[in-house]
Amino acid sequence: MAGNTAVRKEVEIVKGHRLDYQLYRYFLQYFSESELESIFESIRRPPGRYYIRVNTLRISPEELMRLLRERSIDVYPDEYLPEALWFPVKGPNKIPSARKYVLADKRAAESVYVGANLYVPGVVRMDEEIRRGDEVNVIAPNGEVVAFGIAEVSNDNIKTTRHGIAVKTLVSVYEMPKVREMREYELGLFYDQSLPAQWVGHVVDPKPNEVIIDMNAAPGGKTSHVIQLSGGKAIVHAFDRSEGKVREMIEILNRLGMNGLYRVEVRDTRYLDIDRPDLIGSADKVLIDPPCTDMGVRPRLFDVKTMDLVMAMSNYQRQFIKVAWRLLRPGGILIYSTCTIPPLENENNIAYAEGLGFEVIDISIPRASGGLIDKYKNSVVRFYPHVHDTPGFFIAKLRKPSQRHQ
Repeated sequence: MAGNTAVRKEVEIVKGHRLDYQLYRYFLQYFSESELESIFESIRRPPGRYYIRVNTLRISPEELMRLLRERSIDVYPDEYLPEALWFPVKGPNKIPSARKYVLADKRAAESVYVGANLYVPGVVRMDEEIRRGDEVNVIAPNGEVVAFGIAEVSNDNIKTTRHGIAVKTLVSVYEMPKVREMREYELGLFYDQSLPAQWVGHVVDPKPNEVIIDMNAAPGGKTSHVIQLSGGKAIVHAFDRSEGKVREMIEILNRLGMNGLYRVEVRDTRYLDIDRPDLIGSADKVLIDPPCTDMGVRPRLFDVKTMDLVMAMSNYQRQFIKVAWRLLRPGGILIYSTCTIPPLENENNIAYAEGLGFEVIDISIPRASGGLIDKYKNSVVRFYPHVHDTPGFFIAKLRKPSQRHQ
């Protein structure tokens, strides 16, 4: 870790990952310097297992595994979750050098890094002389070479082409099956979802006829899992503030064959008690997976995070918790999850929820860790990139007491 941090505004924990000094000092209250390095070194890489969730409304895990193995695809069942299958992620690989390059945006580069093709919307710039069929390197915005492949479009056409593959990836730093190009994906037989996110559905534990509100539902992974686990018999309300994301979510849910099994609306759910007063006191369960600093998402080639951002996110997240209290019936359950690491967005928000009157329900998950703050050591769940080789993740479960404390 670099030199005289006391006079620097930012600290580079590992290559490409920087924290402002205030956030760096904050993290040192919970992690040693070597642990911080291990966390962010893991964030730069994908997990060793890439997980999908079998859509058991359409196919059994055994049958899907058989279909995939018939095509010589390496796929394995998870040791604990029956609907979870995983593919081994291979790498790192040495990338052949090409004389021409295509610059991808950050999000696209991180997908190509693990073997995806580069699609036209992810292209920032192409070498002028690139013609269809040329060998090219795909470069991330930080200059890192993430793949070698073949150009599927010429530079002349890139500005007028809106869709399709720009570069067919042949060698990437890490590789795994191109799951979204599988016919089983198109047929809605599975949804690609990380292991910790799949555990959230089981913590929700949906039952037939329960009213369940997903306050931050896009892109639909947890919503679809709740529908699946309830056998399509729960009354599921899914909300997101972005119209584009809601459109995408409807497409995903319909691909999974869940038409008619959910109600979805574009709403900023911080105001759901005002916009939908009919939902006040109606919910058996509320799921909050709010916008967060995403510090557990893998792989991330580079990132900068600040204490101001963490504090702003924590305050933003609390607005959803406050509204969830009003939406839940007495005795109703709140499930809170994030894909980030700072306690301010996790354990501290559970303490805030307790201040509103919520009671924490102890949960434990095989292979996961407990809370980072002593008070929640045995009651909430954390997944760490460097310990569990998953995305960084947090899950908690709370109850609104039967006696109202409003």
